[in-house]
Amino acid sequence: MAAPKALMEWARKTDEAREEWARQAVYGWARTERFSQPFSWGEAEAAVLERSYPPLPGRFLLNAVGAVAMGLLALIVVPLFGSAVVGLVLVALAGGQETGSEGLLWLARIAFAAAILVGGTGLSVWWQTRRRSVLGVALAAVTAIASGATYVLLLVLDLPTMPWLSILVLGAGTLGLVDLVLELVSRPEGGAKSRKPPRRGPRSSDKRQRAGVARDRLLDVLIHRRLVDVDEGDRIRLREMPLGYWSELDGLDEREWRRVLEYRHVGWREFDASDKQVR
Repeated sequence: MAAPKALMEWARKTDEAREEWARQAVYGWARTERFSQPFSWGEAEAAVLERSYPPLPGRFLLNAVGAVAMGLLALIVVPLFGSAVVGLVLVALAGGQETGSEGLLWLARIAFAAAILVGGTGLSVWWQTRRRSVLGVALAAVTAIASGATYVLLLVLDLPTMPWLSILVLGAGTLGLVDLVLELVSRPEGGAKSRKPPRRGPRSSDKRQRAGVARDRLLDVLIHRRLVDVDEGDRIRLREMPLGYWSELDGLDEREWRRVLEYRHVGWREFDASDKQVR
């Protein structure tokens, strides 16, 4: 299925605008900049990071679309993850209705069926990781507490008999409680955060995005000027390196250079002397 013509036209104009942005923001100085010899990756990247750049063309529209998409996603995800709370509210509202509470209780059954799915998903995630996560603890606690409160309401309030509602409430509460206990007795998550690179360069995500694009353009210029000799695979790796880490490639022989460059596959961190040793 072909993309709408208006969308294709917008993409074409955005690409043209980005080329103009690159010519003004990067090419103008990068094509004539005198880089030291032997070439220093850290110096070249510092030349990028010390400059400020205008907003990227089309960025505002993309941010607006992303914000709308995140809002729509939140409208779906939040009620799903809080389905036990939704069920509790529905049961409480049904208890205050003199007539017509059956519809609310039917909706409560759907909510607690969803809560069982959430609880089962939480157990599945725990089974794969065997680690405690903040999100896992929060979801399990909310499900267990809301389900327990709902069951108490069902016992106290004079509500119409609704088959399976109590069973669904007990099932969601049991899954939530089991998940909560397993989360609490497990070791906390670790490793992923410690393997993320310490942030260097601009702090805001928008400025980092601009600097990243500018660094990609600089790499194209460096290759065009034959100041560096890298193949297509290394060009991709260099672009994937976090901002501020090209300096890790300076002063290394070919084998060490290759080893350090490959670290981008497993997560960046501060290097020490042992990391630069070739094994």
